[in-house]
Amino acid sequence: MSLVSVIIPNYNGLKYIKDTLDSVYNQSYNNIEIIVVDDGSTDGSLEYLLTLNKTNVTVLKNPLQGACSARNYGLSMAKGMYIQFLDNDDLLSLDKIESQVKALSNNEKAIAVCNTNHFYDTIENGVITDWNFLYTTDNTEEFLLNLYGANGPQNMVQTSAWLAPKKLLDSTRPWDVTLSKDQDGEYFCRVVTRANQVIYVPEILNHYRKHIKGSNIANQKQREHFESQLKALNSKSKQFKYSIDTIEYKNAMALQYKIIAIGAYPEFKDISEEAMFLSNQFGGSQFVPVLGGKLIEFIKNCFGWRIAKLFSKVIHKII
Repeated sequence: MSLVSVIIPNYNGLKYIKDTLDSVYNQSYNNIEIIVVDDGSTDGSLEYLLTLNKTNVTVLKNPLQGACSARNYGLSMAKGMYIQFLDNDDLLSLDKIESQVKALSNNEKAIAVCNTNHFYDTIENGVITDWNFLYTTDNTEEFLLNLYGANGPQNMVQTSAWLAPKKLLDSTRPWDVTLSKDQDGEYFCRVVTRANQVIYVPEILNHYRKHIKGSNIANQKQREHFESQLKALNSKSKQFKYSIDTIEYKNAMALQYKIIAIGAYPEFKDISEEAMFLSNQFGGSQFVPVLGGKLIEFIKNCFGWRIAKLFSKVIHKII
């Protein structure tokens, strides 16, 4: 039975990390080592972790270096044949690791994926949105382009949904510590495009905890986060070797750059303009998201998304 290393970055995760660890302790797969890398917690979670009397749990300190650095450190110390990255507030279905190890069948160039259940309070009330985006394929670039919206809607694969051979990860550049948003998307784009197969295991789940106050990285909208998104997408666009002349590649890149352009406007017009320029370089995209209520949508349809976003910003200031 191959060893699986579960790498958990922790920063002030006391509220949830006990449940996260329980979801690993209770896995049907027994040969697991857990590596928790603490990023300088001040809420007592490090002290709690240091009291754990578990022979298969290692607690490392990597203060104030960020989650990406913590994952890189954990990976450098991991002894497992397979790697499971797990955020300190997320959960795994109890047969997740066993099912994905079986699916990989010692294929050190493949990567396994499963559905993600997005939840706030209880996993029973969660929502799964990625049914139509996950499948088994040898065409890993096509898999990612579908995920990025090459054929219409887009979706995401959250960090903990993957299980990867350590050799595949070791052959890929480490997590980019300069990114503050979409660091997982950028990293796994590099991993997946180097894999020879994506193997979808449908009967298991990754449970991704969302927070009402928007503390998830995915909800952050400061300048550094839009800069990070743009840098991450620039990296993603360079990872494709066999699809760069296809309409699917151009559609996906045009869409992804336009999403950044719309999100950054009007607060960060320079980022928006750069992203829009790059979107147009790939042929442009007709995509425009819902921006607000009936009035905002009327303005968007009549005058365009920029005017609608400007009007929305003025209204919010008044209110």
